[in-house]
Amino acid sequence: MSTTAQAVGFDFVERLAQDLRDERLELPAFPEAVLRVQRALQSPDTSTDDVVKILSSEPALAARLLRIANSAEFRRVDQDVTDLRKAVSRMGFNMVRSVSVAFAMRQLRKKDAYAPVAQTELEHAWNDSVEIAAACFVIAKRFTRLNPDQALLTGLLHVLGRLYIIMRSKDVAELGEAEFRQVADSWHASIGKAILESWGLPETMQSAIEHQDELELELEGPVCLTDVLIGAKLLAAQKTDAERYPALRRVGVAAGDRAMGVMEEYAEELKGVRSSLSE
Repeated sequence: MSTTAQAVGFDFVERLAQDLRDERLELPAFPEAVLRVQRALQSPDTSTDDVVKILSSEPALAARLLRIANSAEFRRVDQDVTDLRKAVSRMGFNMVRSVSVAFAMRQLRKKDAYAPVAQTELEHAWNDSVEIAAACFVIAKRFTRLNPDQALLTGLLHVLGRLYIIMRSKDVAELGEAEFRQVADSWHASIGKAILESWGLPETMQSAIEHQDELELELEGPVCLTDVLIGAKLLAAQKTDAERYPALRRVGVAAGDRAMGVMEEYAEELKGVRSSLSE
């Protein structure tokens, strides 16, 4: 990494540490309704009615939640869900958070306030988020006993560190594309983990975000979200050597042709999840 990129990277970490000390670590360009949902879900005392009230203040977000609640991939009952309260109750807070984050990222893509390099990175982060979230959902649902909705949320949130950097793109406008990517690659995992910690999300999710780039990580104990996230990233990159990448073995996705065959087998489900999140 160049000296300039290194200095900017350290500056991000210093800013992050100050944000954490001040308890104000937020993604400032997120829509206000999404931030309010996030703040509400940090409290164990938040009720379904509290969440519905916030969602109702942003009709576009409420409409997206209702549409996803009725999609084939996430539908919990045979009947159509037309009531926002029922949608929240049936889908749960994890899915509310997922839909809100996906909505926020879609809104960010429409802004022209970022430098060209940062705008490119934002588009990449959005596509990567949806792709990996869908893979996490299918892997958790089809191969593990983990909660698929929580796996989906982990996949969506694995790019939060990159978003944090992009939203402060005025500080890195002088960097070229390669240097910008170096900064993001070096710091996004630790920043993302810290954001999840400040949001009060489970340690299992924090750990998955923190270790997402350790593709050859060998874990002990039961299969966890770290395995699912790493496995999803490996399959998305068509890296299927289970001898080299323990996560593939741990989630029960076999090596080589079989691993890619699994993704082909569930291609329609993957496509449906991606479509639900991105349209």
